[in-house]
Amino acid sequence: MKNEIVNIATLSKGRLMESAEKVFKKNGLKIIYKSERSLIGSIKGFPSVRVMKMNATEIIEALGKGVCSIGISGKDLWRESDPSIQLKISLVKEYDWGKSDLIVAVPTTWPDCTNSADLEEISFEFFKKKKRLMRCATKFKNLSRQWFNEKGITQYELISSLGATENSHVIGKSDFIVDLSSTGETLRQNNLKIIDVILKSSACLFVSKKLQNQKDVKKILKLLSK
Repeated sequence: MKNEIVNIATLSKGRLMESAEKVFKKNGLKIIYKSERSLIGSIKGFPSVRVMKMNATEIIEALGKGVCSIGISGKDLWRESDPSIQLKISLVKEYDWGKSDLIVAVPTTWPDCTNSADLEEISFEFFKKKKRLMRCATKFKNLSRQWFNEKGITQYELISSLGATENSHVIGKSDFIVDLSSTGETLRQNNLKIIDVILKSSACLFVSKKLQNQKDVKKILKLLSK
C-alpha cells in the first residue's frame, strides 16, 4: 500500500523564504528542487513528502482546507483568516523572525489622539463636523473590526487597502490606518503615530488539525519546532 502524500507549504520568495529554508536545513531536513524555479520539491529521506512554495496567505487557506498538512506562514494572516479556516489550524511554534506588529496609527496632526478612548471621542466629532464616518484603511478587516468592537468604537468605516496603506491618509482615501509595522520608519515618513498594538506577529509553524496524524507529520513537526 502506498504511503499517503504529505504536503508541506513554505514561503515562496524573499527573505522570509530564505529564513524558512534555514529552519528546514538547521533541523536536518534537506529540501531538493529540480531547478531554482521549481515550486514543488522533496525532502531527502521522506519519499512521501512534498514541499510546496506558496504565497503566505495561500498557505493558511491550504492548511484550513486540508490541502497541506504543515505550513510556515504569519501569525497575523492566521488570525485574520475566516473562523472556518482558523479553527481548523493549530499553531505549533512561533519563530523569532518575520516579526512585525499590527498597529493602529493616526496622523501626527491629531495631537490629542493617543489611545482608543481618544479615537472614540474623535469619531463622534468627525461625524458631527464632516457628516461622515471616519475612514480606516487596512488589509486586515477582521482583526480591525474585532479591535473596534473590543474598544467600543462604532463610528467608523473600513476601507480596503491593496497597496501602500501608510500613505492612504495623505491621498485622502482614509483618515487613519491599521497596518503591519516592523520598525515604524515608514509610519514616521508618512507622518503617522501609533496609538495601539492589536497583535504582535511573527513567522509560525502551523499544522492542519485534520491531517496532523498523517504518517511523517509528527516526526517533521518535532524537527521543525526545535
